[in-house]
Amino acid sequence: MKLGIIGKPQSGKTTVFNAASGQQEAVGDFSKAIHKAIIKVPDERLVALSPLVSAKKITYAEIEFLDAPGFSGKGKESTELEISADLRQMDALMLVLDAFSDDADPKADMQDIVDEMILADQVTIETNIERREKRIRTTNDKSLIQEVALLKKCQTHLEQEKLMIDLELTNDEHKSLRGYMFMTEKPLLIVVNVAEDKISESEKYDALFADFVSDNKRELTSICGKIEMELITLDDDDREMFMEELGIKAPAVDVVVQKSYNLLGLISYLTAGEMEVRAWTIRKGSVAQKAAGVIHSDIERGFIRAEVIKYADYIEYGSEKDVKAAGKFRLEGKEYIVCDGDVVNFRFNV
Repeated sequence: MKLGIIGKPQSGKTTVFNAASGQQEAVGDFSKAIHKAIIKVPDERLVALSPLVSAKKITYAEIEFLDAPGFSGKGKESTELEISADLRQMDALMLVLDAFSDDADPKADMQDIVDEMILADQVTIETNIERREKRIRTTNDKSLIQEVALLKKCQTHLEQEKLMIDLELTNDEHKSLRGYMFMTEKPLLIVVNVAEDKISESEKYDALFADFVSDNKRELTSICGKIEMELITLDDDDREMFMEELGIKAPAVDVVVQKSYNLLGLISYLTAGEMEVRAWTIRKGSVAQKAAGVIHSDIERGFIRAEVIKYADYIEYGSEKDVKAAGKFRLEGKEYIVCDGDVVNFRFNV
């Protein structure tokens, strides 16, 4: 999963990037700076399973973070969001909003950025309509007529200041548009970056953005980036104590991962053996044969069956042998819907 972090300069997006990735990039008004990090997705289930199978290593799922350039111009007077090719390739976007400054207006900042993304998508559409209509005139290529009609449908939607993710499209239409990598078609995680003394006021922002948040499209969370950066420098005991004192339920990286997974409809299934215990990321609702392909295409192609143990059962009984003895071991076919936390062993033949 790839997550792009955007926001106005001095909104704290690099601070949030550092808190989520555990890095120590310089913060401040560095609008042109680009930072990348690949982080391991926290998953206590892997730690619990490891001793039960005497695993030699633990392999976590991963998220790639991209701290993208901010707006062009100087500081908060910046006016135009810079959209790179890397940013367009992200699966989802994290929009960091300043709610800690004296003159902060997170709702207005959000609207500025959304407007810029809409404008960028309109430019992409206009350019491609023009090119394709020219090809139709010069080559009489009828196959492009349907694509132009779809682009005009999108254009009308954007002209109403609506995001592409809210446009009702068929599966075939989604496939036709995939190569355009529209910014407003990406799920959006809104991160309100609050001041240290405002951590307890998250409900205020829940209400402020209630009309914008939408299941599987836009999520919202509030964090204090400055404190989160300090937390990553502490050892486990001090971190837990500090979080308890401040009323922080989970570190930023856990919150970001959970919200991002929800946005993209992702879950993790697990594999467990002496070589390793590992988390594999799949779309919620994936069938067993499709889930097997995440490990290797040969397993998907030669799928025979899936041996499934629920994570809770594995922990309760302590071994595959005892799970079988308790009647909790299951054999499933290729149409089985894999659930979050399933411990799966695929049988296949190629």
